[in-house]
Amino acid sequence: MNYRNRELKLDQLINYLNEGKINLSPAFQRGQVWPIGIRRKLMANIVEGRPIPAIFLYKEPDEERYSYNILDGKQRIESLILFVGPGIKNLGIANWADYFFAPHLRRNVSFSVPLPSGKHTFKQLDPTTIRDFREYAIPTVEITLEEDEDGATNLDEIIQLFVDINQQGVAVSRFQIVKAMGLANALLKSSFDLIALKQVRGEAVFYKSKSSVFTRVLRRLSLVANTVDNNAAVDRMWERLLEIALFLRTKQHQKPVEVLKRFINTRKSETALTTKEVAALRSVFSFLAKAYNPRLGKTRLATDNTHFYTMITSLIAGDLMEDYSEPVLTKKLLAFARIIDGGTLPKPPRLKKLLEDYIDVSSKQTTDVSRRDSRQALFIEAVREL
Repeated sequence: MNYRNRELKLDQLINYLNEGKINLSPAFQRGQVWPIGIRRKLMANIVEGRPIPAIFLYKEPDEERYSYNILDGKQRIESLILFVGPGIKNLGIANWADYFFAPHLRRNVSFSVPLPSGKHTFKQLDPTTIRDFREYAIPTVEITLEEDEDGATNLDEIIQLFVDINQQGVAVSRFQIVKAMGLANALLKSSFDLIALKQVRGEAVFYKSKSSVFTRVLRRLSLVANTVDNNAAVDRMWERLLEIALFLRTKQHQKPVEVLKRFINTRKSETALTTKEVAALRSVFSFLAKAYNPRLGKTRLATDNTHFYTMITSLIAGDLMEDYSEPVLTKKLLAFARIIDGGTLPKPPRLKKLLEDYIDVSSKQTTDVSRRDSRQALFIEAVREL
């Protein structure tokens, strides 16, 4: 991976935007998450010539030219687009509206910024300030990928880099990086198709969540339910479903990071979910969608990612759904859930020990493969004993 430190003047950046050379849509697809107050402060700093954090661009060939994907700095670029808007003669962003679909965001175009001389929109800046604005240089890190001797690109390094980037408190996940790199993968897409529709509106990308057994179950997870941004919520459901689908296919536990690494090997693509695999997933999720009503869906088995993962992989790998009727299995899962939610441990020594061991192995290093194996075995045994 090559890094090139450079500076990108604003008039050149605006030209790139007008020419369509900078692609904001695939970059993490997290939506417009900055409130207008942060945007005003950022643009005021730029107008007054203060430094701002660097943006990161992933450079790739695009027919007879290069194009750039924003890997970090999307919110800063969007703030610039809204502030400049249609602009003035010889300096504006003609296609600004293509980057924003939501009416409340479009209403912010040409917003004013607080300056020592008062509030000013871009059009209200004096000629001297406009000249300095054109020359303002944003520090930029331009990244290109190299192939090693085996013909593979070292994407793991770039993933770790962006996981560590601090973006105004909005964390970047490995899953978002995998998507941002634009690596097409049939399993990635077929998993997404089970939970959402992708809608492109101008330069903006939106996810429309489907109403299905998959989303009804996955939305119970706290990490999904507590997410305000719709695209981010779909992302989290998508990542969970992808991990489950890969377990269904391999019957092997893997750390989440290892799951995602399977999707950054450009030499090998995971095949799409087969009809049989989709049917198997739908069967398990359909059972849980029914079992969650009314009490089980509020327990940690449904809301906590560690316990949910153990429960659903146990249902996939074990014979619990074959050996018990839906009402009986639902009752057993509810009894298990009450105990891990803080209930009294049962008196039978064997069952008590199984549950104590399960609770212990669920307390730390929850994504470790050996602990996932142990937790699943303990879960299946304990459910059978209940």
